[in-house]
Amino acid sequence: MLAEKSKLTVLVLASVLALSLSQTSFAAASSTAASYSFNLIGPNKAVAQATIPGTPILAGDTIRFTGSGIFDTSKGTASGGGSFTHSKPDGTVFARGTWVVTGFQDFASYGGPSPGHQGGLLHVTVTLFGPEATFPGLTLQVSCLINAPSGAADEGTTLPGLFSEPSGGNTLFHLNA
Repeated sequence: MLAEKSKLTVLVLASVLALSLSQTSFAAASSTAASYSFNLIGPNKAVAQATIPGTPILAGDTIRFTGSGIFDTSKGTASGGGSFTHSKPDGTVFARGTWVVTGFQDFASYGGPSPGHQGGLLHVTVTLFGPEATFPGLTLQVSCLINAPSGAADEGTTLPGLFSEPSGGNTLFHLNA
């Protein structure tokens, strides 16, 4: 009888431990995986730091973005889009078009004071549709400095490696319920 009681006690304790561990794992996963939206507040501008051979991008060119989107870190999905304007260093417009999010890459959340005001660093894959060409598979970086650690990327929206230096505009992430 004592052996049966000991087996039952071990079984109950093992079950409680397993349930406890699964709840802890679920809570940890829930706190790091979430659905967000983002807005480019006012036009976001970025500058090309160098001439890019084989492209029409010259050092000093600027790109201006407007738009918004949503993404889910647990599902690895993203969607969104907006418009862009590519201008030459003298201010003349070279091209106008639209951009569309085609994939999620990664997101580092910085948190924030409320679900509607969150900081972070987002990388998504986009396609730019211009008047004479389509540019698929580009990386769009969106950075919001709310609650950001020191050394975080500057506030704004860029195309790393092409238009890499943010030069105006703000961004904001929203944690969706």
